[in-house]
Amino acid sequence: MFSPKQHEKYKRTRYTRELERFLNRLVNRISNDETLEKEAFGEFVDRIFKPLEGIEKVLLNSNYLKALEQFVEKSANLPQSDMDMEEIRKEILHGANQLQKIKRLQNRQGRKHKGRYDD
Repeated sequence: MFSPKQHEKYKRTRYTRELERFLNRLVNRISNDETLEKEAFGEFVDRIFKPLEGIEKVLLNSNYLKALEQFVEKSANLPQSDMDMEEIRKEILHGANQLQKIKRLQNRQGRKHKGRYDD
């Protein structure tokens, strides 16, 4: 019914959407809940990471998607680290800001008539 190319695109889209969903849930929880404790945060991360475990990993080509995948892997392991909650919060928010920078750079277009006029 579906061609292999369509099936591959479906798997890639599903994987990237789940990565972004993880990122959004994590950032919203960190930024909205100031009294979050490390144990509760670890349970939350385990719960939102569970859907990613059920999805097959796909090769990603974009710089943003590669960085997003690395960020998700890194942030999923933060609750097991010896960092305190404030350091974890700073680390996650810094990483999310860096991802947004990469995404904005990727979407930015160059000048339309580059090199046509001398300014």
